[in-house]
Amino acid sequence: MAVKQTPLIAQYLSVKQRVPDAILFFRLGDFYEMFFEDAELGARVLDIQLTSRSKDGVPLCGVPYHAAEAYIAKLVKAGHKVAICEQSAPASGAGALARGNSRTLMTRQIVRVITPGTVGEQTVLVASEKNYLAAIVRDEADEYAPDIQAARQHPHPRGETPRRPLPEGEGKIGGEAPGGPLSEVGGKTSGEGYAIAAIDVSTGEFIAARLANRRLLIEELLRIAPREIVILANDPELKVSLEDMAAPITVLEPGEYPAEAARGAISARFGAAAAAELEAPLCRASAAALGYLERNFGRDLAHLAPPAVYRAAEYMMVDETTRRHLELVASSDGARPGSLLSILDETATAAGARALANWIVYPLLAPDAIADRHDAIAELFDADLGGQVADALKRIGDLERLGGRIGAMRASPRDCLHLARALDAAVRLREWMRERASALIGELAARIAPDPALAAQIDATLCDEPPLNARDGNLIRAGFNPEADELRGLSSGAREVLARLETSERERTGIASLKVRYNNVFGYYIEVTRTHLGRVPDDYERKQTLAGAERFTTPALKELERKILSAESGLKELELQLFTRLLRDLQAHSAAILTAARAIGEFDALASLAKVARRRGYVRPAMNSSRAIRIRDGRHPVLEAGMRAGEFVPNDLDADPDTRQLLLITGPNMAGKSTYLRQVALIVIMAHMGGFVPATEASIGIVDRVMTRIGARDELRRGESTFMVEMSETARLLGGLTDRSLLLLDEVGRGTSTFDGLAIAWAVAEYLHDSARAKVLFATHFHELTDLARERPRVKNLSMAVREWGGEVLFLRRVIEEPASRSYGIEVARIAGLPDSIIARAREILSNLEQGELDEAGGVRLAHDRRAQRPAPQLNLFTSVESRVIDELLALDVDRLTPVEALGALAAMRARLKKSGG
Repeated sequence: MAVKQTPLIAQYLSVKQRVPDAILFFRLGDFYEMFFEDAELGARVLDIQLTSRSKDGVPLCGVPYHAAEAYIAKLVKAGHKVAICEQSAPASGAGALARGNSRTLMTRQIVRVITPGTVGEQTVLVASEKNYLAAIVRDEADEYAPDIQAARQHPHPRGETPRRPLPEGEGKIGGEAPGGPLSEVGGKTSGEGYAIAAIDVSTGEFIAARLANRRLLIEELLRIAPREIVILANDPELKVSLEDMAAPITVLEPGEYPAEAARGAISARFGAAAAAELEAPLCRASAAALGYLERNFGRDLAHLAPPAVYRAAEYMMVDETTRRHLELVASSDGARPGSLLSILDETATAAGARALANWIVYPLLAPDAIADRHDAIAELFDADLGGQVADALKRIGDLERLGGRIGAMRASPRDCLHLARALDAAVRLREWMRERASALIGELAARIAPDPALAAQIDATLCDEPPLNARDGNLIRAGFNPEADELRGLSSGAREVLARLETSERERTGIASLKVRYNNVFGYYIEVTRTHLGRVPDDYERKQTLAGAERFTTPALKELERKILSAESGLKELELQLFTRLLRDLQAHSAAILTAARAIGEFDALASLAKVARRRGYVRPAMNSSRAIRIRDGRHPVLEAGMRAGEFVPNDLDADPDTRQLLLITGPNMAGKSTYLRQVALIVIMAHMGGFVPATEASIGIVDRVMTRIGARDELRRGESTFMVEMSETARLLGGLTDRSLLLLDEVGRGTSTFDGLAIAWAVAEYLHDSARAKVLFATHFHELTDLARERPRVKNLSMAVREWGGEVLFLRRVIEEPASRSYGIEVARIAGLPDSIIARAREILSNLEQGELDEAGGVRLAHDRRAQRPAPQLNLFTSVESRVIDELLALDVDRLTPVEALGALAAMRARLKKSGG
């Protein structure tokens, strides 16, 4: 049905054409109105009433303009863009305009488009998380050669402390690139690479990197976790690949930012030197991100740092699947509790929380940078981090995002007062930090250097309790500006005159109840009740009639009203100008404020790691250039935190690609295999992020990547079964491994039939031993795989100790150097509560399976149907049970066995010999 276009609707549709992908908040008087499809979508998301214009039936809903921020936040969090369209001319009859009756429309224009990646409002942002806008361009260069020099000039752009100048070859371990061979980090053929740039407008952070292929691009984007993505490429396949990231995607024309225009845009914003450091693909990606941000957020962005180039290969590779399996920053249900981050995060500031989360996602590879953090934590371990330090951090708060609002000219008067308090506290914290011996803490202290005059300037300009909105007035301190003091005096003096006028009019008229009052609609008036209307003087002019009173004005009251309103409006305008001038002065210092804020955030993260280490008994790991990992009494940091002291059973690890490369871990469910795998990975990651680890001793050679295949899940939306997901993830893990990699595999092959699964697991294990030298922890239920230790020299058998006692199975949670004899699946099923009849039948079937008993039809013969007892040895792929038992006896380390472990080992051997007829 065609809608009759009134002038107002025609204006709305004209504005809407400029932002077709955004929900338009169209200002009408005291409301932001939404029309047509925007109204239907807005009403559904915001859970507000959908109505329609009575004249033309156009769908309509709206929100009060003074409370719009909460509604905008809800829409943006739901992934929508919101365009703010404001009135830009004085109203002549705002009420009539709001009703759509005005003959002359007010001019309107879009003042800002709020998108998930360009939002700066605190109500939308998550305090502990970064909020990136990412831009992607195709890298058409024939050769993949990251700009190493640019990376050297901006070391550690991931929000970390700058390193000392790096000589050529620094950051390598034994002459090798820390991120693995270039074929993995690069591996690019012509036209397959990508450049990305990411901006967090709330903090001014601006980073850029080149990735060799689409797989590495997706992994890096998953690590950055942008809230919004801009693609500067005609690449439909890439857009499809990104749709699973749950971030809105905007596709720009591929030619929108040609190389020279992009370089010019970066040069105009950051200077020619910053532009010269960027290779053409990085420059185009950076210009695309910057241009999109300026179009939507505005151009007043003095706090943005120049694009800082980094190489993903400078950090340990921990892909998204591994982060999910290990629950690094979120637990399996997507929530923060239950993750490693939730255990390590005792930060006092939001900037510290964001820095700590970043460290977990980007573990370091450079030994000197890791050692700097370890040194700092070692000193803070014994320091008093309460009292002065805790109080200073609390007063500082989220200085980083406050600095972002200052730089974008969006700070409120109360923000400025908070800045003054934060800067004072930062100076006190800096003095405490300067007394520490750690080189890293000293470097952080040196970065806390804002102008000490800023706090004094703020205190001199603003009163003690200013309003939240500068336009409300009453924010400039008395005595700061003579003109403001004069207008304030005139305004307050006129009010005193008003009080005297009320007294004199009561005396003149003899009406004791006479009142002189003011409201926003009628201004100043004299109100007389109906019982006293006979006493009203002739010079009173009727202004309004009420049910029980009349309102009047006089020539004297009109003149007084003019003086008061002129003084009040003049004072508000002047105060707004003075506040804007203060903001401009503060904006000029936004870079120094943000530098200090990031340094404080890093210190807060270090302090948090030190506090957790001290309370939970973590130790400093010994990092070295070897390829071995040795852990004594390692513990799972998350599980241990939920147990009573001493309840968690610790375990050792000895892995070395030269002698103990592939560790086969057998044992029943519930015995702790997956826990053991996860705790090893978490300890390695904690060590590389610069933290202490839950163990009594740890010696860790630099690990370039940690990869896992743990747990079972499906991807039905993609048409992938649990087994398909398992095989896809396993295939992903087998590429690009080095002798510095750590690979954790749990139950490979369990998603299919027994023999298929065993065959796959066996082949994968052989491949990992023969074709790669990565350190592998291979947990499996297929205890037949333990025979690999006879065939391959670097395969070692471990198992989870189990003891059978009085018909019960006891899980000792201890890793021992011997293979498991069986899987104990039926015992676990019994513990889980399966009916006794099912357990009994399962045991009968298992007994016949183990003895190879089949009936005439080829089915398993149950125990009560046996016609003959033909004892047969248990199926073994390569060797006899007796010889395996002898080997196990010879391999026992009797000097280290506890009595319980010895009994368990003997019981397992005896059971195997009995089954084999020995």
